[in-house]
Amino acid sequence: MIIKLTGMLIEYIGQKFQWSIVIQYFGENMNNNYKHKLLYIAVSLSLLPLSTPAYSQEDAAIEEVVVTGTFIRRSEGFSGASAITQINAEDLRDEGTLNMGEVIQNLSFVNGADSSITNTVLGESSTNTQIDLRGLGSRSTLTLLDGKRLVNQNVNLLIPTIAIQRMDIVADGAAALYGSEAVAGVVNFIPYKSFDGLKIDTFAEQDSRGDYEEHSLQALWGGDVGDIDIVLAGQFSQNSRLAWDERPDVVQGGLLVSGSAPGNWYLPVRDESGTYTGETINAVDPSCAPASERKEVTGGMNSPFGLNYRGTCYHDYGGDRSSREPTASYKYFGNATWEASDNLSLSLQGYSTRLAVRSFVSPSEPGAARIGELPAVRGEIPGNPFLAKNSAGEQLYGVDVNGDGVPDRSADDLNNDGWGDYIVSGSVPNGVPLHEDVFARQHRPINRTHLRPSSHTSDMDNVVHSTDTISRWSAQADFKVPYLDGWEGVASYTNSSLRTSRNAGTDFDIEAMKQGLLCDVVNDRDACYNPFFVTDQANQNTLVVMDGIVSKGRSSSEQTLDVVDVIFNGELPSVGFQFPGGPIGAAVGYQFRSNHYTATPSHLRLAGDSWRGGTEQDAITSGSADVNAYFVEFAVPVLSNLAVELAVRHEDFSTGQASTDPKFGVSWTATDWLTIHATKGEAFITPTLEQLQDPISCGSTNVTDRFGAFQSFVSSCRGGNPSLENETSDSQQVSLDFSFDNFDMSLTWNKTDFQNRIININGQDLMDIDFANFKNSTGFTGTGIGAANQPTEQQLRDWVGSPLSNKDIIRDSRDIFTILRINNTSTTNAETVNVEAYDIQGNYRFTISNWGDFRINLQATMLDHFNYQGNPAQPVTDGVGLYNNNTAAAPELPKWKANLRLGWSLGNHSVSSTVHYIDSMTYDGPLYSHWAQFGNNRWAGNVKEIRAWTDMDASYTYHGISLFDGEASFTLGSRNIFDRQAQRSPEVGGIFGLQDPMGRSIYARFIYDF
Repeated sequence: MIIKLTGMLIEYIGQKFQWSIVIQYFGENMNNNYKHKLLYIAVSLSLLPLSTPAYSQEDAAIEEVVVTGTFIRRSEGFSGASAITQINAEDLRDEGTLNMGEVIQNLSFVNGADSSITNTVLGESSTNTQIDLRGLGSRSTLTLLDGKRLVNQNVNLLIPTIAIQRMDIVADGAAALYGSEAVAGVVNFIPYKSFDGLKIDTFAEQDSRGDYEEHSLQALWGGDVGDIDIVLAGQFSQNSRLAWDERPDVVQGGLLVSGSAPGNWYLPVRDESGTYTGETINAVDPSCAPASERKEVTGGMNSPFGLNYRGTCYHDYGGDRSSREPTASYKYFGNATWEASDNLSLSLQGYSTRLAVRSFVSPSEPGAARIGELPAVRGEIPGNPFLAKNSAGEQLYGVDVNGDGVPDRSADDLNNDGWGDYIVSGSVPNGVPLHEDVFARQHRPINRTHLRPSSHTSDMDNVVHSTDTISRWSAQADFKVPYLDGWEGVASYTNSSLRTSRNAGTDFDIEAMKQGLLCDVVNDRDACYNPFFVTDQANQNTLVVMDGIVSKGRSSSEQTLDVVDVIFNGELPSVGFQFPGGPIGAAVGYQFRSNHYTATPSHLRLAGDSWRGGTEQDAITSGSADVNAYFVEFAVPVLSNLAVELAVRHEDFSTGQASTDPKFGVSWTATDWLTIHATKGEAFITPTLEQLQDPISCGSTNVTDRFGAFQSFVSSCRGGNPSLENETSDSQQVSLDFSFDNFDMSLTWNKTDFQNRIININGQDLMDIDFANFKNSTGFTGTGIGAANQPTEQQLRDWVGSPLSNKDIIRDSRDIFTILRINNTSTTNAETVNVEAYDIQGNYRFTISNWGDFRINLQATMLDHFNYQGNPAQPVTDGVGLYNNNTAAAPELPKWKANLRLGWSLGNHSVSSTVHYIDSMTYDGPLYSHWAQFGNNRWAGNVKEIRAWTDMDASYTYHGISLFDGEASFTLGSRNIFDRQAQRSPEVGGIFGLQDPMGRSIYARFIYDF
């Protein structure tokens, strides 16, 4: 297999690298004049006298190491073809936070919602932060711990922060070395594997308004126990909740209402005699308050009776959500190394993390997909507010022969609700006052006027508890290869597992609702379910009924990953010829991966009784895949200052996918102060087991209908897509490294062509495509925004009946403008994504006599373009500088993102400050003009631009405190020191994903080294 891979690599180079020199090749692939000029300058500089070679073989005492981006051991300080960014423990400390998610989001080359630290209704999460290099998606970046794969790439589930020695970031395609997912690059967290002493680190943070707190205690110990070098670390962290209503100025700039409120009904129509006509009209609960009476969201509960705007009762959820959820985490890490002999070293490493999260959501979620299964809500149900009236508006009365207080019914069913019609005695008070049988039009099982269920907070927030437990252990042997002089080997086995448990807080029991609506009002009134707003506590539901509907069953999942790695590296024999730079370095290896997952839905979903699910019963699902991978890598020192790197990897998946990915690189030390790196390679991402095999399951999504005024959360159902293909990419990178006595700078150009990118098609995508197809088919010219630009009801009905319309969009037959459910919002392969970016990194250090030592660090990324095409019917669009709200193919993409760090130290004193900058973006998201009609909305208005964001962090540290034979340091700092406030957004929730509504925070840190 290795011989075959080598032959394939040679063939690949012959086909794709036919330029006489590397410079010519990269010049031909740079399509802008300034790129040519940049390269020509570098070539001119390289004509200066050569200096110390990068591949010096003279000093045998220099330690050989393996750096991220290569498996070949090289002299320490060796610079390979791929540009590497390193963030060490000191850099992490200067970030002023132990939240690794915040560290990741601050990196200039990180974009996308997966790297967010702020919750939004639309998917961003403060507790699930994954690394998304260049906005290509978190699965395009392979995250490693100590060079080995993780079962889950959430950085909040990593080892204790105190145990991280450094981060290595390789921001170019690396599948030739690491396999699937290394498209945008690789991030490798390197832990301490040797440490002498004890370090204790305490951290406390609070925002300046007193709404948010974060605390952490961690410790690191290392030493020798006999012949074994041991490192142990532990960390406990917790943070409080930052609720939306604690930042009302921000969140109330955006839409905070949903049309899926518990106050919208279908009311039967009667004629003058009180006889049903067979028609229905839309009606709102009479208790639903006028929209203009909305009060500001502060301190929790608001508008318990909903808000009536133009005949729809809206649910106000401004007090339900959180910008940051409260969490508690426990992290443990250990590493033991035994130098068994000069030829063999054995190590055992493991870690375990448990992250518990409490999420706060609305009292209940909409479930329009199953609303038709609910029976008509009878007039005698306690609390029914809809009085029966004839067409003249006169109250009707019914016959009650047995005097039980329930009006008698006839055998007729003129209103087609499954119940016999009430027998009307007339419009004079000569019987029992009649209330109407009504159907739910839009419904939430629980509203804020109901009795609080046991699982809800005092202001009726629904609390969802989830726990992620991740563990990993790895055994490794480092050895000298027998019979191969100078060759070394590594063999390791790694087992990882992730267990997730979640109480199904958004699941409600539709069977319990049905049972409560079919109750015996006379003999078992306490079993009745009043779905309306409660105005008289005599009609309140019992706790038994409420807890029965709010079923807190648990769902769980488990993923395991087993990996076997065998790698050999050394130097090839010269066989009578040797390059001027020395012998050829080589590495060959094999990797076996076995991935398994099992997902167990809640008991409601297993029974098919979930309000938000489908009528089909969910099932326990599982899947597995095995991967066999082989790779070979060469480093050819063509000259003493010029090296060529070649690599190729082949991976076979038991699910049917396969890929062979080569990579070519050059490292040229042109002068003692200039090194040029260049790489070109291919990469791929295989679909996950869940993306391929998951059964259909339902949640909710927010959609705006261009056919009418509907805007709300609706049920959204998706499943696996077995026809998904591998995502593939071609990447190129050129990097110029300048290094002088006290100044160094790196300028990197990167280009990635991404094909078949797997994206999630959301409900809004399907809605917009359907409207576009309608316009193309009918010649309709309206934009769909505003009533004057929308089709008539008959035009919509004709389109729904057309075979060209999307049948996955399910509308209510009684109200064609109401959407009940959207099916098939699954994953698909997008057509193309092409991204081109520049990274700039620089460091300058200087000393001013008695004023101390100064350092300046700059990290910046400029996106030149991010061209995407979601499907063949769409044009190619450049997403740079746009918010990209209306596509799943591109995230928010500021053109510039930068960090400038200034540091000063003198004796025991040091100061560090960092300025973060995010460029402005054109806002292309929704503008909900009807929100302006609600009272106290503080609507953000017609936002056209997301303004550039600049904030500053600063800290002071005093070192050298002598304490109990050890040394301590104390740090006092502030993040967002000038209290920069997030810009108010007109979209759902009022928060832009790249901005943090926290405001200024103050923190203190005490570190003790013993």
